[in-house]
Amino acid sequence: MQVTVLGSGAAEAIPDPFCRCVVCEAARQRGGPEMRARAAALVNRDLLIDLGPDLVSAANRMRLYLGDVESLLITHRHSDHWLPGNLFWREPGFAATPVAPLTIYAPRDALTDLQPHADRATELHVQAVTAGDRWRAGRYEITAVPATHGEGELEALLYVIDDGTHRLFYATDTSLLSDAAWEILSPLGPVDLVLLDETSGLGTGGSGHHGLEKFLITRSRLLESGVMGADAVLVAHHFSHNGGLTHDELVTRFQPYGVTVAYDGLTFDLSASPA
Repeated sequence: MQVTVLGSGAAEAIPDPFCRCVVCEAARQRGGPEMRARAAALVNRDLLIDLGPDLVSAANRMRLYLGDVESLLITHRHSDHWLPGNLFWREPGFAATPVAPLTIYAPRDALTDLQPHADRATELHVQAVTAGDRWRAGRYEITAVPATHGEGELEALLYVIDDGTHRLFYATDTSLLSDAAWEILSPLGPVDLVLLDETSGLGTGGSGHHGLEKFLITRSRLLESGVMGADAVLVAHHFSHNGGLTHDELVTRFQPYGVTVAYDGLTFDLSASPA
């Protein structure tokens, strides 16, 4: 399994073009991993997690072709993760070559945003999913896990993706996991890679995100519960400039815990032999 981080930032990206905070100014001056597009990830070349506003620029910057994507997982309805208009670019008249049939798996409320685009969609199928669902999508077994993302009616999901050899737990836009989430996670067995929300940096994360303190609490429970084995890779992901830490500062903070800090273009090859 190969996992590519297409974007590692929160809703306003880094830098926020309207902000001159220390983090945003550092990103403008240094570039590189300090620059963060809105969060999305590509698994192998056929499964995409989230379809946000930076998808086109991220794929082009990384020289990635997305026409082979057969499965699209939407975490929740917020516009930094779900911009259905991006589906236009795979349609005849925009794309000059055929694309693979695409199935979108998303919370039911997110799928309502697809209706204005559904009439002209080519090779497009949809399936509403909710927490606790488990299904096959091509070579993958996917399990939906409830996120803790605010107190509104919006449904937000995390996903465990199993290709038969490796498991990814993609867990962005969540605060501390609920008991219901742990009840779904624990029986699945250990995962090999976790991308975990750390939006708020030194902040608390409120009711919808992790800050550093919550991140370390979740890390401990992942290890204690056996959801994450000793050899698993834990990645801090989905950062806001309002967390107050540059990429370099995040690396310094997380180094004692063996945590990798995500950046745009970071790729994990779980099939590779250890060096």
